[in-house]
Amino acid sequence: MTRDAIKKMHEQQISGGYIVILRFFLGFAFLTTWLNNLFEGVFTSSGFVGTINYFFDHPDHVATPLDSIIRDFVFPNAALFGIGWMIIELFISLSLILGVVTRLGSFVGASFTVILGLGSLGVEWVWTQPLLFVGFLTCGLISAGKWYGLDYWLKDRIPQRYTKFII
Repeated sequence: MTRDAIKKMHEQQISGGYIVILRFFLGFAFLTTWLNNLFEGVFTSSGFVGTINYFFDHPDHVATPLDSIIRDFVFPNAALFGIGWMIIELFISLSLILGVVTRLGSFVGASFTVILGLGSLGVEWVWTQPLLFVGFLTCGLISAGKWYGLDYWLKDRIPQRYTKFII
């Protein structure tokens, strides 16, 4: 980010410092999770099924209708869903870290955490997924990439009708 761009933001009394910290925190949290899952083999077919079974077999797991959908539809296609999970986690993290298509990345992250929250209900700390959801929702509604991110430059180069949804 250039000095002129930062000066222009401050002249307009735009302060995105706190939202940038939130955006980076969420992005790096997802990036470290992605790296951990990559090295542990979670994105492979057997690793994906094993990870989900860990939550299903946990004694505190609360069964939801999502469980039967996962067993009937996701498990037979575990390789495809494992790769999809890998791509989605990487997209969310890079979107937030770089501040590029941040609104889209934030809403994908919010949707992803809802699904993770339903799948891990009763196993993890009850506020983990709701706090992530609120963080993603905040970044998406405020369009956090416009502060110290690549979205600042993209907003003038992409037609207005698209920027509402992705930047």
